[in-house]
Amino acid sequence: MINLDIETNIISLMMLVTLYFSLRNQTNRHELINRLFITLILLTITIIFFDSFQIAFDGSATVLGGIILKVATFIYFLMHPIIPMAWLIYLDYHIFKNAKRIYRIIMIFSPIFIAHSLLVILSINGNYIYYIDGANNYSRGNLLWITSALLYGIIVVSAIVVIHNRSKIAKNELLPLILFSLPPAFGGVLQLAEPGLTIIWPSVGISLLIVYIYIQSKLVTTDYLTGLFNRREYDNKLSMLKQQKPKNLKMSGMVVDIDDFKAINDTYGHNIGDEALVNLGKILKSCVRKDDFVARLGGDEFTVVIMNQDKKALLDIISRVKFNLDIFNATGDHDYEINVSIGFDIYNPDIHGTIDKFFIHLDKKMYEMKNKNKNIKKQV
Repeated sequence: MINLDIETNIISLMMLVTLYFSLRNQTNRHELINRLFITLILLTITIIFFDSFQIAFDGSATVLGGIILKVATFIYFLMHPIIPMAWLIYLDYHIFKNAKRIYRIIMIFSPIFIAHSLLVILSINGNYIYYIDGANNYSRGNLLWITSALLYGIIVVSAIVVIHNRSKIAKNELLPLILFSLPPAFGGVLQLAEPGLTIIWPSVGISLLIVYIYIQSKLVTTDYLTGLFNRREYDNKLSMLKQQKPKNLKMSGMVVDIDDFKAINDTYGHNIGDEALVNLGKILKSCVRKDDFVARLGGDEFTVVIMNQDKKALLDIISRVKFNLDIFNATGDHDYEINVSIGFDIYNPDIHGTIDKFFIHLDKKMYEMKNKNKNIKKQV
């Protein structure tokens, strides 16, 4: 009969492997936020794998079984602090979108992890983090509390980071990020109360599933940097529009591009360039209706699809965008200015033909304005 803990681990492994392949099949899997989440899944799969071997070979009467038990237990405890640190790194990048902070987090926690690793190594022949006797029976070591304190300490720090920076987190993402800590905390308490129970890492699997459902799965259609729709969802939007008869389409559109965006990146760095993209995205979103479609196509190019042919409404949106940009540029809390070129028009199938040709037309109008702005700047 299979041990109940092993059954729980098998179910967790099946769930995590499914999540892994789901993420691997996504077109945006190479983005850093997705690579961090995939790493979290792989680390959790690995520790559950070795946990299962530890349970299966505990008390083994064979030499090979004893070797497997010792190797599995050693790796199992060595990995304990790595997963909560990987979660903290994922969380920090999700909030601040700054890859340089990852190195800082690793440097801060490295001395603690090195000290813990030394205790795990010493446990091979001593009663520290864990102990395996001559009959291959595993038992908790006298210093296991250090592992538990480190594990839950990082989880608590992660929860504090979320709460402290809640203003930087989307409202629909705040609760899932806070809830991440609850299943492993609950599982850990049960595990400490009942020595034979091992459910903390399957509990982490549940937390990862929560994050996947409420956050990661939405990144398929969302531009991670700005929170707007991405190129993939833009293509889906165009496909839906193409299914309608051109004469029935009541639509207007805009293509927006930042002037001299390269100069912002070259002068202030890519982090500030990213900040400029985020700020423009917020301004565009604030100037349209809730049911209007706003997407970042890539780089510094954005598009807006408005489902009406009201010329005044279109011009009002453009006026609001320019007005809000003027206000933004007039404030002194940033070193750069955001100036844009906008190509806009109302869709007319008799003039523009297909939907694709209409957006090519908008793109051309945007570049015409960009060249005009460059000439004005040269004259000044």
